Amino acid sequence: MTYRLHLDPALHAAFKALPDQARADLSTCLLEAMADPLAHSEPYGIDDGIMRTIARGRIAGVILIGDSDITLVQLNYAG
Repeated sequence: MTYRLHLDPALHAAFKALPDQARADLSTCLLEAMADPLAHSEPYGIDDGIMRTIARGRIAGVILIGDSDITLVQLNYAG
């Protein structure tokens, strides 16, 4: 199953402002998570299977996994 991705407009603006490599890394994480979110993420705090962390290079994010969608709820860049 492929999940749909939801981005808040403020997070989308932050994504667009990232350097090219950070955008590419986050895009890769999100695409992998959309295919299989549990296999391509780590628990965020207690492993409830809903709030998960994705990371690659200097970028990290927190995703919320729904029945058929993923929502990016936090974005961190160590630039």
